[in-house]
Amino acid sequence: MAAIEIQEVPGLTVRPFRTGDEDVFFKIISDCFGPLEYVPRLKAEMSGPYFNREGSLIAEKNGSPVGCVGLRSFPREKWFDIRYLAVRGTKSRIPLAQNLVARAVNFADSTHCETLKAFVPAVQPYVDVYKHSGFEPVRRSLRIGWDLTSRLTEQSKIQTMELSREFAEEAAEVWVEGLRPFWDFWIEEQGGPETLGDWVKESVGKDRGWIGAFMEKKLVGLAILRADSYGPSQARFNGAYALPEFRGQGVG
Repeated sequence: MAAIEIQEVPGLTVRPFRTGDEDVFFKIISDCFGPLEYVPRLKAEMSGPYFNREGSLIAEKNGSPVGCVGLRSFPREKWFDIRYLAVRGTKSRIPLAQNLVARAVNFADSTHCETLKAFVPAVQPYVDVYKHSGFEPVRRSLRIGWDLTSRLTEQSKIQTMELSREFAEEAAEVWVEGLRPFWDFWIEEQGGPETLGDWVKESVGKDRGWIGAFMEKKLVGLAILRADSYGPSQARFNGAYALPEFRGQGVG
């Protein structure tokens, strides 16, 4: 993506992210999106290895933070993701958001990045701000709820159990194929199927939370639960994945 002209906003100061600014990000994002953004997840992402502090920014007016934007890298070199764009409700909200995006894009461009994407909850004016900056919408994430108290009315042919090390190779194949075709883009962002497969092989049997679904002794799906992922007693459900030919049969 080519560099974007920065639209200046009177009285606005934009500065780089500094150590200790995490709480500023969380407060602005919570004020702007409420429950649409899960702060423990943001904290885990920003404390992880891929948060790019040099490309992340905070906007201030009269010394008070009014907006932020973050840049994350991927395991794949020279791939970046603009996230955490949030601006408190001011009269200059849209030009301020455009200013932040332009600066993040220009920083990524200065690193000779090969791929640049953006993520934001599907609310305005942020969607249009990204469109104005040259991004094209390609996918939408939906939130769903499951009734975990429900029970199957018929005897299930699916058996589940926590996976041991002996299933590591098979689990790697099942997980990558279980992600396709809906998550092909994510597979590439994470370095490709071999990189993901190697991670699964290393994790299964060592890390708890890998649950396998079996039909006639064949591993046909996986679920992943990360205990304490966001902190003590704050687990993360990484989803349920079924091989394409076994979908629609209750595996998930």
